[in-house]
Amino acid sequence: MKLKARSVALLICLLFVSLSSHAASEPNEENCRKAIAAGLEQLRIIPPDLTKRDDEARKNLLVELERLVETNRSKGISECKTWIQMMGKAFNQ
Repeated sequence: MKLKARSVALLICLLFVSLSSHAASEPNEENCRKAIAAGLEQLRIIPPDLTKRDDEARKNLLVELERLVETNRSKGISECKTWIQMMGKAFNQ
């Protein structure tokens, strides 16, 4: 999966958070939790035309982001802060 494809998938999830939280002036934990789940699910989907190199990059990013989510949740860090960190890692590949 090319960087652009990953970025687009995560950007779609970010848009979901924005639209879901529009009524409530700022994102809330539930919406951020949903966006995290959707972002991770997008990385679990294996596109049919994926090269071996791109698949390895996808797997590595998925492991890194799952570890980030698990660590942040165990430390009680906000879901929204975790989402921001996930976006940063995904877009700075």
